[in-house]
Amino acid sequence: MSELSFENMPYWKSASRHILELPEIRFVGVINSLGRLVSGDYKKGTVPIAEVEQYKLCMSHALELFMKKDLDETLGSLEYIVSKRKNVTIITIPINDKLVLISAEPQSKIEPVIDEIIQRINDVYISPN
Repeated sequence: MSELSFENMPYWKSASRHILELPEIRFVGVINSLGRLVSGDYKKGTVPIAEVEQYKLCMSHALELFMKKDLDETLGSLEYIVSKRKNVTIITIPINDKLVLISAEPQSKIEPVIDEIIQRINDVYISPN
């Protein structure tokens, strides 16, 4: 896939809207390499469990893992990170120098959701409507 730049990507709003259409998804956002949320939105009608500031702990953890590319050559590149908590599941998907941060309902079957999210990002980026 080509280099993505979410701050300048005209189709990111469309991609995030498509991701938020998934019934399991509560929030979708993009974190830059400094750990800052540069774009994000909750599903309409969703009551946030945590303030965005509280997600920084998850962002910090995800960024630390994302930045440790030492094992990429041996094990392959990192595809995603899942943090399952009692009240929410947090998914981070690295894309170039950014991370897509997603919160999902805790009872979600995560693998199919992640596959669908990646497909929706690819569909909107590769062939925008």
